[in-house]
Amino acid sequence: MTKFLQKNAKFYECKVCSFSSSNKRNYDVHLTTRKHQEMTGSDENLANLAKMFVCECGNSYKYRQGLFAHKKKCNFAVQCENVESTNPIIDLIKQNSDFKELILEQTKTIQEQNKSLLELASKSSTTNNNCINTNNNQKFNLNFFLNTTCKDAMNMSEFLENLDINFQDIENIGKNGYVAGMTDMILSRIRDLDVTKRPLHCTDLKRETMYIKDNNEWSKDTPEKGKLRQMITIVAKQNCGQISKWREQYPECLNGDHPKYEFCLDMMKNILGDVGNDLIRLDNKVIKNIAKQIVVKGK
Repeated sequence: MTKFLQKNAKFYECKVCSFSSSNKRNYDVHLTTRKHQEMTGSDENLANLAKMFVCECGNSYKYRQGLFAHKKKCNFAVQCENVESTNPIIDLIKQNSDFKELILEQTKTIQEQNKSLLELASKSSTTNNNCINTNNNQKFNLNFFLNTTCKDAMNMSEFLENLDINFQDIENIGKNGYVAGMTDMILSRIRDLDVTKRPLHCTDLKRETMYIKDNNEWSKDTPEKGKLRQMITIVAKQNCGQISKWREQYPECLNGDHPKYEFCLDMMKNILGDVGNDLIRLDNKVIKNIAKQIVVKGK
């Protein structure tokens, strides 16, 4: 067994090897030397450690010959024999290995995330392409519907010339008001025509998008519905032109005591609708009512 005396708190001695030092590190190094192991017979406790030859000054050598040659030139106060590689070195190697494994795992995770992002981007691109193709097909189908299926449709000018407004039309306005009367009058003429012969179609009810044919060409109406408002104005003028004929047909309307007198006043008021912004508001309602009935549902 190793016997040593500690003369004071800072002095260490190995009597077996006749070694003493005031530096505990030097003493610990001595305990690992081959000389000490041979003297004490405990060499087998370190047999499984990875060995390297280290000088007390800090230099290390793979082979004993290298350490021996170094010691001839080393001026360090305390020289030591070959020493085993210490646990801190082994721990450092282990930590380095663990760090490499962590890096590999993180790299694998990043690669998997990148793969998922690429797949998601690919699906998104496919969806967008499908949407674009669908929109293009819809536009193509609309063009085909208007320019091929409805190539023989009536021009708007021809439609207005053939309205053939009668007393029943203006009397309906007198009874039901401007919006209902104008809506019924225009829609009744449109419904008399085959879908492919109609001079106007609504392609988007929410936006009230209208396509109108005139001069043998289909064109999209302006956002302000300029062409459709012009059509309503022309119809309203034709209605006004029927009032004088109606009064000639019913002269009793000139008699203030006759029921037709009040009705004639209401009819003339409703046919005129209103003025300014109030008339625009009424026309907007007529346009909305017409659009609901002429939406192109199939391309």
